[in-house]
Amino acid sequence: MNKEAQQFAVAAVLLIFPSLVDAHIKWFVDETTVDRVGITHFSLMDPVVLVWIGVILSCIVAAAVLERFLPQPLESLVAFVQVHRQKILRLFQIMVGLTLLLTAVRGAIIAPHLKEEGQLGLLLRFVEGGIGVLLIANIAVRLGGALLVALYAASAGLFGFISSLEYFNFLGVALFLLFNSAPADSQAREYALPLLRVHTGIALSVLAWTEKLHAPHLAMSFLKNNKVNFMQTLGFDLFSDRLFVLSAGCTELVFGIIFVLGLITRLNTLALVGFLVSSNLYFFMVGKTDEAFLELSGHLPLIAISILFVMLGGGGDRLRLQRRFFSKGATGKPHAACLSSTSDSGGNSGGSHV
Repeated sequence: MNKEAQQFAVAAVLLIFPSLVDAHIKWFVDETTVDRVGITHFSLMDPVVLVWIGVILSCIVAAAVLERFLPQPLESLVAFVQVHRQKILRLFQIMVGLTLLLTAVRGAIIAPHLKEEGQLGLLLRFVEGGIGVLLIANIAVRLGGALLVALYAASAGLFGFISSLEYFNFLGVALFLLFNSAPADSQAREYALPLLRVHTGIALSVLAWTEKLHAPHLAMSFLKNNKVNFMQTLGFDLFSDRLFVLSAGCTELVFGIIFVLGLITRLNTLALVGFLVSSNLYFFMVGKTDEAFLELSGHLPLIAISILFVMLGGGGDRLRLQRRFFSKGATGKPHAACLSSTSDSGGNSGGSHV
């Protein structure tokens, strides 16, 4: 087996095993001190890059096929969601609120590494903490969503457009809170989950690009200080740190694209959770508890979003790839919109509470 064929086989294996480098690299690596000497950027002429392009396209096609032919969710899941929808939404609020509160206490805005000193930073952290309290207490949730939009816009102005796209899921959370608390008969509620799904997919895709594919030196520095290239441990000596970073970035990009397209949302979410859990477990296993709790608290919004997607789906046919090609066949049941219905079993009439 030649070198390119071996790399292809190992890349395929990486799709099955969670990648421990899926941590948010910028939380643990100072961009200003990273040594770029000897690190080359990825090129379309690299054989492994071409292989991964093929893998990504194959994953999208496979997701489209699965979307059409997978069976509907279990009736027990449908019944569970109908009974406990309000509790699921409350858990989502609490987890997002805790993240915002903890981030504010740590002196950061939106993400652990986005810090602004002075009066403006203090004001934004005060707003951030206030939003967290509103969400946790389930008070004036629509106001909390509106303030989160404003906080996100302010962070974009402070830290730049690209940094804001890396946390585009927070804008999705804000829009979800606003749209989901609209009046029960409002069509806006039907877009709450789809908007959250698309924003989450964009955030994952941008992170894959900025932290791994476009700037491999960041992830390479992380790997140098954290020996998480488990492929070499498994005996794949040719699986260099550079190839590991490429594979991790492409895998994360697959997750993001599939979310944006609205295909197999539940399966995609479960796979993503495996990545998130693996990175957290690594820090606990090597005794880096501070990093572990930082990673866990920073991932709470993604975990909260994952709970919504697994329980409620991706929002039915709204904002997804053309339904005539990839929705269930005419003889099957409608796509699982019953789980993502915006009507509340708890009798919510679209006030401040979810």
